[in-house]
Amino acid sequence: MSPFRQAVKMCLPQAKIVVDKFHLIRHVNKAMGKVRSRLQGGNRRGRRRDLFRSRYTLLKGAERLANWEKERLNRLFYCYPELEKAWVLKESFRMWYRETNRSRAEERLGLLEERIEDNSLPEFKELLHTLTNWREEILNYFDYWITNGFVEGKNNRIKTIKRMAYGYRNMDNFRLRILATNPGCEVRVSHLLT
Repeated sequence: MSPFRQAVKMCLPQAKIVVDKFHLIRHVNKAMGKVRSRLQGGNRRGRRRDLFRSRYTLLKGAERLANWEKERLNRLFYCYPELEKAWVLKESFRMWYRETNRSRAEERLGLLEERIEDNSLPEFKELLHTLTNWREEILNYFDYWITNGFVEGKNNRIKTIKRMAYGYRNMDNFRLRILATNPGCEVRVSHLLT
């Protein structure tokens, strides 16, 4: 990612680079997964099968957990206090993105970094390097409130069309198919899609 940042700074020095929150949360989730994996010991079948079965529940947002999932997590946290620390850190990052003010977000990011430094979880300490190197770009999110989710969604739709078609021989038909699947598109191509 760094070469892209350098290229943008060189070609568009006035542009503000914003790190998509999805990418930072992905790093946080990866650290959470590494903690779970370490505690699990890499063995799915042993006595720690409960950790393996809960891997997706641990990554879910707290507000989206069903009651039975909350109970499962509480049992896990009782057995694995380190896992609870990791989960609380993960949720803290998710809540941090709900800040509406950049200066408050910067202050809270500093507190999160202190918690990671004081914490005994080496998997999360790896995040400090990312937070330091990309600090300005991460905090720019709180000034501009943009993500590339819309573009990612469009790319996924195009990839799905491409897979369903097993490859188009005619590029114009492929283009028309993409346009036809987008709501609000004025192109009338229904006769080409059959």
